[in-house]
Amino acid sequence: MSGADHELIEEIRDSARDFLQRRDQRQRKRAAQADRAYWREIAAVGWLDMSVPQALGGLDLGWRAMAAVLEEAGRAQLPEPLVGAGVLPATLLARIAPVDEARRQALLRAVCAGDSLIGLAWQETEGQLEAGEAASAFGVSVIEREGAYVLNGEKRHVVPGAGVDGWLVTADGEQGTALFHLPAGTPGVTLHAHARADGSAACHLTIESAVVAADALLASDGVADAVDDALDLGRLMQSAELVGVARQVLADSVAYLNTRQQFGRPLASFQALQHRLVDAAMQVELAANSLLDALDTLAAQPDDATQRKTLASRAKARAARAGLEATRLAIQLHGAIGYTEECDVSLYFRSALHLAAWLGNAGAHRQRYGALAALPGPAADTDDGAPITHFPREADWNGMPEADFRRLVRGFFRAHYPEHLRHVPWRLHWHEIKDWYYTLSRQGWIAPSWPREHGGMALSPARQIAFIEEAERHGVARAPDQGLVMLGPILIRHGTEEQRARFLPGILSGEAVWAQGYSEPNAGSDLASLRCEALVDGDDLVVSGQKTWSTLAQDATHMFMLVRTDKTVKKQAGISFLLVDLASPGVSRRPIRTLSGHEEFCEVFFDQVRVPRANVVGELNAGWGIAKALLGFERLFSGSPKHANHALQQIFSIARQRGLLADPAFADRLAELRLDAADLTAMYSVFAELAKAGRPLPPALSLLKIWATETHERLGALLIQIAEEYGGADMRLGYGNGQVHALAPYVNALAATIFSGTNEIQRNIYAKQLGLEGA
Repeated sequence: MSGADHELIEEIRDSARDFLQRRDQRQRKRAAQADRAYWREIAAVGWLDMSVPQALGGLDLGWRAMAAVLEEAGRAQLPEPLVGAGVLPATLLARIAPVDEARRQALLRAVCAGDSLIGLAWQETEGQLEAGEAASAFGVSVIEREGAYVLNGEKRHVVPGAGVDGWLVTADGEQGTALFHLPAGTPGVTLHAHARADGSAACHLTIESAVVAADALLASDGVADAVDDALDLGRLMQSAELVGVARQVLADSVAYLNTRQQFGRPLASFQALQHRLVDAAMQVELAANSLLDALDTLAAQPDDATQRKTLASRAKARAARAGLEATRLAIQLHGAIGYTEECDVSLYFRSALHLAAWLGNAGAHRQRYGALAALPGPAADTDDGAPITHFPREADWNGMPEADFRRLVRGFFRAHYPEHLRHVPWRLHWHEIKDWYYTLSRQGWIAPSWPREHGGMALSPARQIAFIEEAERHGVARAPDQGLVMLGPILIRHGTEEQRARFLPGILSGEAVWAQGYSEPNAGSDLASLRCEALVDGDDLVVSGQKTWSTLAQDATHMFMLVRTDKTVKKQAGISFLLVDLASPGVSRRPIRTLSGHEEFCEVFFDQVRVPRANVVGELNAGWGIAKALLGFERLFSGSPKHANHALQQIFSIARQRGLLADPAFADRLAELRLDAADLTAMYSVFAELAKAGRPLPPALSLLKIWATETHERLGALLIQIAEEYGGADMRLGYGNGQVHALAPYVNALAATIFSGTNEIQRNIYAKQLGLEGA
């Protein structure tokens, strides 16, 4: 999305917030007062025709703009049925192939102007998600008789359900599904109203021999598809409303915890409560990112109906979970007052109950997503068509169709990556992987994210993800890449021209292999407590101390490290970022063997090691800001979806071999984890875009690190479970064809929840971002 588009949507959001604040929406919600005059005001500001094409008289501002309005409506608890009486009928009328264009235009204008309040009556059985699903014995049927139509049957769960001017009703006849407009009061139509959880009105319609004139028929061709499209777009807008509900109730909870005292201190200072709020906020951010990803994808590919269904179900499943978890938690955090009507929390809770259930609940949409989202096929060694033999060093990678880019990358991996190193479940040492590193370097593909002027491919986040996914699919091992993914971006942003000229070429060529020197025995997650010091001595710094948990430092030629250069100031202020040649006198190393049996980490000792002062990146004593930026890159890397997607690929491999995909219980669990991985990808893309643009990575990056590592861990646990006896085998053993290592994802995920700051520390960091006092 362009900057101009982003600014427009934010203007629409601000305008919607101002409009909604003019009245006490929450008080009106308590009385379930849907105000017809206010509905016309809503129409006057353009909300009802915001997504209607200009050719039909609408504003055609797009679904992102409409989602911004719905999110604010959820926050304000707007009583009016904006999705039910606005989005659904307007979208459906805009998408049908009308029998009478003038009739369609007149009805659409009346809806968008707020002059006609119309509901969509399509559902005939509980749990039904699509108009084209098999109808019940009581579904509405239609027959043509003497120039008129006779309708019989029932429609269920119609919203809005009272005070409407009529309904758009689907009916099945000999020619398929047709769409009719039935005004309220049509003889033979009986309304059975009932209240939703939020106090709004819904109804069931009983239609007994209702005779309607010929002009009541609006469309008879492609109706079911048009209804399904409208429903899925309505679900996306529901998701936006649920995000608004969840965001506001969490903000209210933070405010309450900051003021409510227990045991002599604010409730906000209790870490257990902080972490619960962070987990709820994480679900909200996942829902928001899933929704935006869906809307952007649909904007780029508007005619793919299967994709629209898949994305809508994914967004609704996550938003329903986020809304229910946030509102349920708010009740708990507010205590007894949260269980009363006089507390606003009850409004949000009831609203979430209504929205989460209407148009399909989370479980139904999870199953639909599992059925619709294409399962990754078995890893293939060949593509259709002639084999690729030419691999350009440079091209317009981001302008290339993604399918072509992926095929090119697959072809290169197939042609050049060593077969015996595919799908290894542990970190390879430099002597094992260096030839592949050199191959990528010669090809110019060693630094996918770096700018071209510094020797990189300058891939967009989407292409970076594609590159990573294809590498994981082929089983490409991760080389010692601290220089590529961490130091390189730091030098590009914070280093001097001289430092970039000295160090970047060595990273690209593999001549210099870098390790990270951050953690110390008493400075792990509390990194600012580091004690390894560097004393200024003329043009040198003299380094003494210890670093630990340095990944593959036994193979490294250099280390980028944090050192204390001033003990007289607060601990964050006296730290410098230093580049050290590990061949310097006074450096010694001791490998650390992990529980998996591999020497993946090292302790590194520095005894009066002299380092040129020119190796300080940035200013002396100003390394903490650089350190935080580097931690951001590390957490971004830790949040990559590649680990989860690789574990998924292994789960599919076993599941196919054992016939588990036909087991409904397993399929449901797998669908849930696939949703987790898909939403992880959406969240990662947001932060990858920021990093690519050179913008600061926000504190919400902590949520990405938490979700990525814990999703990876959940997938690893499922892999162990379905591997049966292999789930307890030595992790060097494969499963079946040897391409699956059942224990590795779970064990590797355990480590990932600890490094780069433990997940508990990440929750503490984000608790501060939420504004919790004492966090």
